[in-house]
Amino acid sequence: MRPQALQSSLFRPLFHVGESLGIPRARLVETVGVEEEQLARPDVRVPYTALQRLWALLVEVGGTEPLAVRLAQAVEPTHVGLVGYVLVNSPDLGTSLQRYCRINALLDPRTQWRVLQTAGGMRVELHLDPLDAWAPRLQHPPEGLLVTLVSSARILSGEDWRPTRVCFAHPRHAASAAVEDFLGIAAEYDASAYFVEGDAAAARLPIRHADIELGNLLHARAEAELAELLTHEARSWRERVEEVLAAQPRTGDLVPTDVASRLAVSERTLQRRLREEGVTFAGLEDAVRRDRAFQFLRDGRLPHFEIAFLLGFSDPSAFTRAFRRWSGTTPGHWQQAQGAKDGSA
Repeated sequence: MRPQALQSSLFRPLFHVGESLGIPRARLVETVGVEEEQLARPDVRVPYTALQRLWALLVEVGGTEPLAVRLAQAVEPTHVGLVGYVLVNSPDLGTSLQRYCRINALLDPRTQWRVLQTAGGMRVELHLDPLDAWAPRLQHPPEGLLVTLVSSARILSGEDWRPTRVCFAHPRHAASAAVEDFLGIAAEYDASAYFVEGDAAAARLPIRHADIELGNLLHARAEAELAELLTHEARSWRERVEEVLAAQPRTGDLVPTDVASRLAVSERTLQRRLREEGVTFAGLEDAVRRDRAFQFLRDGRLPHFEIAFLLGFSDPSAFTRAFRRWSGTTPGHWQQAQGAKDGSA
């Protein structure tokens, strides 16, 4: 299986951010670990670890600055090649966003986007891979993706569009006020998910100077390239097991034999595949249980004893012990720190 990696063009605006912070370009290149001549080629793929190192450097140097805004201001849709040209030649903003969410995997196969219709218009959700938990910890990377989405919508439509709602699943920070000034609305921090919402009128905004026929042809080409990419970058066994485990109403109900059967392999084969990827079934189950625990507590709708049951614990005290191992604190204290509603107190 070919390792998942990013299109090199995604590093261009990040370099602009770094240089705006006074970081020498040579240091940025060294941090990425890929020769600059290679980065200039659109067909080069760069490992995710390079993205993590680069963002860590940007936050270390300029963490009090609105890095999300600087990133958004450095991005032009056509800088990302085929995907960008599909967007600028779509008939309206709604279509452009739907296409982007579909073909973004050509740029970044691990970060998922989804467009949903809401009662008032549309919602664009950002879903980060569990392997990229470093991104919300640094706060600025996922924030940059959503703010860039808003900025790109303005560039595409030529309108000073303001979303009706923006949610970030990380705490406020020193630059949050500047980010909100750029968005034109107060953002919701410590939310349960990352997303942007707009009204129905926003989806109908026409794209300036779009060649719709060309856009349809380019979109078809992008879909063909996406199919080829997905063939080469098949999901890992870790991802398949996590999907099966996460789909269960109660974590812990499935043993390795059950999961192997659902994936149409023997338990021995499944365990071998997981070992080859450096993970274990117990570790994946613990990770799914941990992620669900954080999600339930963020939502604040369930009492702790019910969360403990859904996570497969024998009693609430076992849940508390596990949660202390994951976070260093108790579920109740974590909820209070996150500003979430505590469903048990």
